[in-house]
Amino acid sequence: MKDRKAMRYIDQPRGAGTAYRFKMKTPKALAGMIDPLTQKKFGNWIIRPFGGERHLPTAKKLRDICVAEVRTMTADAASGAGLSGRFNLERAEGWAEALRVQKAEGGPDDYQPDVYDLIEDEVRRAPKARRKAFQKVALSGTLSMSDAVNRYLHDRRPNNGFGYATLAPTTQKDMRVAVKYLCEFMEETEETLFLEDVNIDAITRFRNDFLPQKTSPRAPEGLSYGTIEKLCGYCRNLWKWAIEHRHVDASLGNPFENPKGVRKQKRNKGPKGDIYKADEAEAIMKAFPLGNRLGDIFRLALVSGCRATELAKVTVENVSEDGAFYYIAGGKTDNATRTIPVPEIARAIVLRRLADAKAVGEDRLFHDYPIRPSTDKVSSLSQEYTRQRRAGSCQKDWR
Repeated sequence: MKDRKAMRYIDQPRGAGTAYRFKMKTPKALAGMIDPLTQKKFGNWIIRPFGGERHLPTAKKLRDICVAEVRTMTADAASGAGLSGRFNLERAEGWAEALRVQKAEGGPDDYQPDVYDLIEDEVRRAPKARRKAFQKVALSGTLSMSDAVNRYLHDRRPNNGFGYATLAPTTQKDMRVAVKYLCEFMEETEETLFLEDVNIDAITRFRNDFLPQKTSPRAPEGLSYGTIEKLCGYCRNLWKWAIEHRHVDASLGNPFENPKGVRKQKRNKGPKGDIYKADEAEAIMKAFPLGNRLGDIFRLALVSGCRATELAKVTVENVSEDGAFYYIAGGKTDNATRTIPVPEIARAIVLRRLADAKAVGEDRLFHDYPIRPSTDKVSSLSQEYTRQRRAGSCQKDWR
């Protein structure tokens, strides 16, 4: 009698000596959903034929692939994601896991089928549009850049189960910029560039030749070394995650690890930043009169030493009734949380702003500057200040 555990989810509906098939009780998470393979609603059982397969070792391999597929669909359904078809990357990863197991066991025995051959058969059946991606993932276990980035950002979400630090929205945007540059350099898209395609030689050229030539309105002479290292740092962390989760071969190393080499000089030799001089500050205050939103926030930031972008997010409840101090609830680091005293000369601004906000039922002192939801920043303040400053007396961008 066959071992019941070894035969789990394997069924012979026509009796001994006939073809095997996969049969599993439908998980509750999939109840009422459409089976991507049959395009019909899931019934009480999930059944997958093995194409008339009568060889038990082969049936067990196919069973393992189906189990991985069902688990992936269950996880997707539980998270609210849709279910995809037979040749999606999740199913390809199931094949990749079976191939890894076979390699770990030293290859197939004489009586066992070769998973590699089974994958090649599946690749031939795949639609042409999906064939390359399916074959790449199934035979190597690697991921496309698009899939890797989405999974990585999902694992870095707030309260994730891995204990990873949460990525700020701006960091996520910068990381996608880094990936866009990488795909542009490799002359691929995020869907056709795979983790295993990236090697140390390519990244050396990417870092030293490609990125320094990228220009933008803020970097007309090319990206600075600091920006280049920041972008490569985002990719380095992505590869650390991929290695940890066995999406790439750890023995190949992290292509973005940059051993310390010869000291480099700064690329940008522009004027060094400095504080405003008295005449410059006076010119700005004349351009932004008291009572103007920009004038109020500039004066308050000037005398209290707080960043204007932090001031713009201060809430009414975090301001003292007498305007003597306000509280910064948080920022990039723990040290950003602090209490800021307000000199007596500027308390009238705080009290007027406080009264105005309460009168219209707003919760922020500078509520006339909206907070952008995607970045949680007051971008309009920085943009307005730069635009007005350049049009006024003080046009120095390094101030």
